[in-house]
Amino acid sequence: MQSETAKLPKGHSYVLKPSVLEEALLSAGIDVSTHLVRCPGGLFDAHFWPPSPDVPYETLYIRAGSVRASEAAAARQRFETVILPLLVAWISSILAQDRRSPVRREKQRLNLAECWGPLR
Repeated sequence: MQSETAKLPKGHSYVLKPSVLEEALLSAGIDVSTHLVRCPGGLFDAHFWPPSPDVPYETLYIRAGSVRASEAAAARQRFETVILPLLVAWISSILAQDRRSPVRREKQRLNLAECWGPLR
């Protein structure tokens, strides 16, 4: 898994730790090239990209934002117990499809920010 992390403004924390994402994917038996980008702000989404002429393998691309440090513990708890299982189920359902399936042959996107509820 590749991971990029941008510097945060003072008083902010990242919700998703790369090690937590990696463990969740491994525990679910998900074997796909994964790229995590952590950047300041409220952006939380995941993209599935099928193979292309430029990248000959499937890719899971995740962007995860930040919250105020005072909200970090609650946000991490919610992410790990609610959002991360949704993400794992989503990518699992795509990878369970036949490689010729339209679901697996096309780009897919999951907006994780919509799942935040009162924390966002």
